[in-house]
Amino acid sequence: MATPSLRTYFKDYAAGRIGREEMLATVAAWELEEREWDLAHTMPDHQDNTAEVISGAVLNDQITEEDYREIWRRRRQVG
Repeated sequence: MATPSLRTYFKDYAAGRIGREEMLATVAAWELEEREWDLAHTMPDHQDNTAEVISGAVLNDQITEEDYREIWRRRRQVG
């Protein structure tokens, strides 16, 4: 079974297919991968489930800075 993609999840959220509260709860519980430092990939675009994907969602206007802060607040509570 394929691992779900956080990058795709944010696209669905930005398109209005997922509600804000559901997105916050889901992303706060999402199992993140460690970023692979691969010289062949200067950008972390080959991984879909890293912390960089969450910050990238802010830069791509898929979530707000408030959403970003709330995700990390909830992640600290869970972890």
